[in-house]
Amino acid sequence: MLTKPNDRPKIIAAIPAYNEEKYVGTVVLRARQYVDEVIVVDDGSTDQTAEVARLAGATVIRHQQNRGKGVSIQRILAEARKRDIDTLVLLDADSQHNPDEIPNLIKPIISQGFDLAIGSRERQRVNIPPYRRFGQKVLSHFSHLLSGKKVFDSECGFRAFSPKAVAELELKQNGFAVEAEMIAAAAKKALKVTEVPISAIYTKDGSTLNPLAHGLGNLALIINMISERKPLFFFGMSGIIFMVAGFLVGLRVLNIASAGGGVATGTALISVLLLIIGVFSIFTGIILNVLTKRKG
Repeated sequence: MLTKPNDRPKIIAAIPAYNEEKYVGTVVLRARQYVDEVIVVDDGSTDQTAEVARLAGATVIRHQQNRGKGVSIQRILAEARKRDIDTLVLLDADSQHNPDEIPNLIKPIISQGFDLAIGSRERQRVNIPPYRRFGQKVLSHFSHLLSGKKVFDSECGFRAFSPKAVAELELKQNGFAVEAEMIAAAAKKALKVTEVPISAIYTKDGSTLNPLAHGLGNLALIINMISERKPLFFFGMSGIIFMVAGFLVGLRVLNIASAGGGVATGTALISVLLLIIGVFSIFTGIILNVLTKRKG
């Protein structure tokens, strides 16, 4: 670790890890050059992740069972609150993030008054596989719907936090959707959020997750959060879509009848059903919105 003058900000890096013995040691060693402490939360790994991280100089916190990335990040925030820090840096254990970019990532926190700095691979999108770019855009779009804050790379796990963000962020998601939840929670708390360009690094065996299953799982969780936190928007939009579909099907019934084909009973029933579902969806959104505001 580098020798730091007394007036240098205290920085810790934290790494949620699951079965990453191949990479976690290197990530810890490289991160230690720029921070005062590295914390690794080993989320129930079945390999030597914890031991490798410990040998590399990290403070290791181990879960006996795999509980999900969201739980690991909640644990990291809890540990950070126990320490008198100026900045918390979060990065992945699979070597997807370059620890040498920590100084650039924390600059908005240390000197510009931001509370959450998110790494963004947008400028290096040509280096990202097309299917990953598409998935990032979809997830970022739905994250925007959830939080109301436009973030180009909402799923990036390379992030820096101010003491205020560490103290105020309250997260509930257990899985990978915690990254989108974090942005929504920051927006709700009126925290200042920015993005910092970072490298796009993809190793063939760096992730233990199937990208398609991972992306679809995250999307489902984000949509579920939207339905819970913005029920009027979610059910209202769903209701409008059903009603428009019902009207279009109804027009088809009228066209068939006007052409002398008689009443298409089956199609007419589908039209009525879609209209009813649409109306019920809109009223559901209104009711849940009132209940959500009262709960809040």
